[in-house]
Amino acid sequence: MTNDDCSPGFVCSDGVCHEAHEGGPDAGDPGGDLGGDPGGDLGGDPGGDPGGDPGSDPGADPGPPWIITPGTGIGPIQVSQSRSNFFSLGQVRAELGEQGTTVDSATYTLAFLGQTMSATGIDSNASPNQQFDNEDHIISVAAGEGLNARTIEGLGVGSTLGEVHAVGRFASPDRSGIVPAYGEYPGGKMEYYFGQGFFVGYNNLDQASLMTVTRSYPHPPDGTIDPAAGRITFGGTTIECGDGYTSGTKRNVHQGILGVPDWDYGFSMDIDTQYGVQNVDFYLDSYRILGIELIGGDDTVFIYDVDRLVIISLYLPYYGRTAAGHGLGTSKGDWETELGAPSNTVTDSGVTAYIYNTGSRKFAVTYTNNGSSQSDVAVFLVLNYQTP
Repeated sequence: MTNDDCSPGFVCSDGVCHEAHEGGPDAGDPGGDLGGDPGGDLGGDPGGDPGGDPGSDPGADPGPPWIITPGTGIGPIQVSQSRSNFFSLGQVRAELGEQGTTVDSATYTLAFLGQTMSATGIDSNASPNQQFDNEDHIISVAAGEGLNARTIEGLGVGSTLGEVHAVGRFASPDRSGIVPAYGEYPGGKMEYYFGQGFFVGYNNLDQASLMTVTRSYPHPPDGTIDPAAGRITFGGTTIECGDGYTSGTKRNVHQGILGVPDWDYGFSMDIDTQYGVQNVDFYLDSYRILGIELIGGDDTVFIYDVDRLVIISLYLPYYGRTAAGHGLGTSKGDWETELGAPSNTVTDSGVTAYIYNTGSRKFAVTYTNNGSSQSDVAVFLVLNYQTP
């Protein structure tokens, strides 16, 4: 696993996505041939050294600050709202007058303005080409140290946690967690406001060192996980996996809860059905910012409309738990108190997924260090795991 396999607010270290400025699916594709995201990483610099200011030389009058607008963008750089209402990498380059520089090993994150700002995209080509190019849509933009940018309340990098929380709309984040030191990032707190499209990373002195803007989402990624039933539940609404054509919730169910995906992909593969092997079309709805990938049928097989959900994959920053309190970040030992011993393991590209039989559904978990110890923690979950 690399930064390419992580979401916004997260980076990869020794095969683990750490909350800092991270994100990502795949993780060895524990969903078998129906798993994995064709493109897009929400990795990037967890705090790095974004210095400088928008359009000014060091020591010169920086002029009025760019406005950090949660859910919309930073200054002239916006985040995409949908497939039809988007802001592309090409537009970023045109606005800033530079191509951008790579950030560590991240594929879909580039730094701009003397590394004071970074922009992250998702592979938006009709056929994903695994390259961050001008057509790709921007799904997050981050302000770091030295960027002359502020919210309308005057908050920016350097503001304290107390100052941020003193602003009414930022008083209660959806999610807050302590981030370990990583690279140049000194470590500290990361707070997420999914409903507003805004993340704030703090250093160990509780001073903001990173402000990330995404589009806003109608619901945070906190649904209760039910491995045995292959479903997650948000309040009174359940998203459930099935066989893709007679069982499983329809696509409009999860989109009604989570909104439109950051991007959706289509692919086809041969499936062994009661009528023999059929080539079936599938969709993949990618919510990279939320840490959720959903795969379902998108085809017709004889008289059946194949339009139901098959697989759900979860990764950070998804923070929903099971009824027993287990989720991403839970140790292998604790997961196995709930699930029992794994029935088998599947290794792909050096990453091992542990497969647990949970009744009618299988559940796959990928752990840090490939689960060599019971203290290793879960970094990737797959509900209704399908054998390759």
